[in-house]
Amino acid sequence: MRRPAVVTPEELRKHIAGTYFTLRLGMGVLAVALPVLLWLGGRFVDGEALRCSMSAYYYSAAMRDTFVGILCAIGASLYLYKGFSRQEDWSLNLAGALAVGIALIPTNADCAAKSGITPHSALALLFFATIAYVCLTRASDTLSLIEDPERAKRWRNRYRGLGVLMILSPLVAIVLAIFLQPSHPGSSLVFFVEGVAVWTFAAYWLTKSRELSMTNAEEKALERKLRVEERPKDAAKEKPGRVVQTTA
Repeated sequence: MRRPAVVTPEELRKHIAGTYFTLRLGMGVLAVALPVLLWLGGRFVDGEALRCSMSAYYYSAAMRDTFVGILCAIGASLYLYKGFSRQEDWSLNLAGALAVGIALIPTNADCAAKSGITPHSALALLFFATIAYVCLTRASDTLSLIEDPERAKRWRNRYRGLGVLMILSPLVAIVLAIFLQPSHPGSSLVFFVEGVAVWTFAAYWLTKSRELSMTNAEEKALERKLRVEERPKDAAKEKPGRVVQTTA
């Protein structure tokens, strides 16, 4: 009788940490792929020019399932992913529900928001605002595990830049839909601005994966070597982060 392979505690920890890495990587890859797949599918399967926005592919015979499916997959991943604080968990859960709402509640077929912000665009704004909140306020929680304070500050600045871009991109897209699209119905400018927002979302998760892999934060958490504590504002100026390593 063949004996089962022995899995060491260290291997188990790596498997569990790898689950979170895979979730982050999966969200990043899906977000990077979404605009490209919509364009290629619409061009070569539907045989049509680039649509006015990414959301307009809800009405594409060939690419509707891709649009809805990828957004729902990202939404489910955000819900399943657990962060380093309750605030981060709640925010990601909300973002996951909003992503599903974006997928299932369509925009106008011509992309023009003639009566102002539509339910679809409101969900999109809330989604990116929620992710921006995570990026601006919660992403830096683990930067205290980086030994070099200057390096930690550079990571925080990256997160801040991504967060700001994540707020501005969907706002610009909505303004264009309200003021530009009605007079230029064939324009695809909104598509490109939405693409920037989606790729910024992808950049955040890929950046976060790099940071957490560098500090082994998740493996340390599994080994009960971390705790989260409130730090004085003066301490945050010297070095960002709230996660503290309890043992060597």
